[in-house]
Amino acid sequence: MTPELLGQVLLALAVVVAAAQLGGALFRALRQPAVVGEIVAGIALGPSLLGALAPGVLDALVPPGTRPFLQLVAQLGLVVFMLLVGLEVDLGQVRRRGRLVGTVAASSIAVPFALGTVLALALHGAHDRTDAGPVALAPFVAFLGTALAVTAFPVLARILRDRGLVGTGLGGLALACAAVTDVVAWLALAVAVSLAGAATDSPAAVLGGLVAITAGMLGVVRPLLARATARGLLDRLSPRTAVSVTLLAAVLSAWCTHEMGLHSVFGPFLLGLALPRHAVTVERLEVRLADLSATLLLPAFFVVTGLTVDLTTLGASGLATLALVLAVAVAGKVAGTTLPALWCGLPRPEALGLGILLNTRGLTELVVLQVGLSAGILDARLHAVLVATAVLTTVLTGPLLALVPLAPPAAPAADAVPARPGPAPEPAPRPTPSERTPA
Repeated sequence: MTPELLGQVLLALAVVVAAAQLGGALFRALRQPAVVGEIVAGIALGPSLLGALAPGVLDALVPPGTRPFLQLVAQLGLVVFMLLVGLEVDLGQVRRRGRLVGTVAASSIAVPFALGTVLALALHGAHDRTDAGPVALAPFVAFLGTALAVTAFPVLARILRDRGLVGTGLGGLALACAAVTDVVAWLALAVAVSLAGAATDSPAAVLGGLVAITAGMLGVVRPLLARATARGLLDRLSPRTAVSVTLLAAVLSAWCTHEMGLHSVFGPFLLGLALPRHAVTVERLEVRLADLSATLLLPAFFVVTGLTVDLTTLGASGLATLALVLAVAVAGKVAGTTLPALWCGLPRPEALGLGILLNTRGLTELVVLQVGLSAGILDARLHAVLVATAVLTTVLTGPLLALVPLAPPAAPAADAVPARPGPAPEPAPRPTPSERTPA
C-alpha cells in the first residue's frame, strides 16, 4: 500500500464513520432505530444519491482504490456482527415458552417463505442472470423465500426497549420467536447458497458439512463451554484474553464455513450460539465487541452495501417490483404471525402487534442480501429492490405499532386472554449488545 493510498483509505474510513453517526442521529430524532439511518447514509453515499448528483465528490471521498479495503473491513464487521447475533439468541427462552413459540415462529417463517417462493417463480425470468452467469431456479426460489422470512433480531430488541415492551409477555414472545426465526433462516440461507453451486463440492457435500459443523458447535462445543462456565474457568480470563481468543475462534469458524463452500457468516453465528450466555467474561466481551462493531466495522458494511445499490436505475418496472415485493413481505410476515397467535389465544391487539414486530428486517436482511449477491443469486436490480424493502419494513414498524391499542407495559398481556393462556410477563433480560449501542 502506497502512502497516497493509505491516506485515501483513512479519509474514506473517516467519511464512513461520520456518515453513520449523522444518519443514526437523524433517524433517532425521527424516533426510528439508528441503524436505519446508518443504512440510509450508506446508500446515500453510493450511486443512488451522491454518485448521481456529484460523482466526482463520491470518487474523492471514497476513491475506487479504497473500496477493496473497505470491503475487507466490512467482512470483518459481518464476522463480529454474526457472532453477536448468535450470542443474543437465547435458546433457553425458546424452550421455556414451548408450544406457543413453536407454533407462532413456525408459521411466521413458513407463510412468508411460501409466498416468497411463489414470488420467486414470477420474478425468475426477469432476474435469471447475474454478472457471475445464469441463476438456476432452485437457489433463486430458496433464497427469495428465506429473504422474506427473516426478522432482524438486534433491531427488534432495540424497538422493544424504546417502546417499553422489554419484560412484558409480548416482548418476551417476540424475542423468542425472532430467535427461532434467526436460526432457521440462517440454516435455510446456507441451503440456498449450496444449491447455487458457489462451492466446488456438490450441494449434498456442502449440506453434510453444514450439519456436521452445526452438530459439533451445539452438541460438543456448547456443552464443554457450559461445564467450563460452571467451574468458573471462563471468568478467570482477562477481558483482553477473552476478546483475543473469541475473535480468533470467530475468524477460524468463518474460514471453516467459507472453505466448506458456505458464506463466512455462518461460522461465527454458530460459534455465538455455542458460547455461554451468563458468564461474566462473555458479558464483558459482548460490550467490547459491540462497541467496535457499531462504530467502525458495520458502518463500513453499510457503505459497501450502498455502493452496490443504485436506486436510480429501477425505473417504472423496478418500482412496480418493489411495491409487489414489499406487499408480499409485509402481508406474509404479519399474517403468518398474527393468525397463529390468535389461534393460540393471544388477544387481537397483542397478536397484531407481534406480527408487526416480527416484520422488522433491517440489518439482518442486508447481511442476507449481501450473501445472495456474493453467491451470484441476485442481480443488481433485485438486490436494490430487496435492500429498499428491508429499509421500508423496518421504518414502518414504529408507526404501525403505534396504531395498535396495546395494553400499557405494566399491565400483563396475559390478563386479557379468555381461553388459552398467552405469554406471561417475565423479568427484563440483560441488555443485548444491540441495545447497548445504537440500533
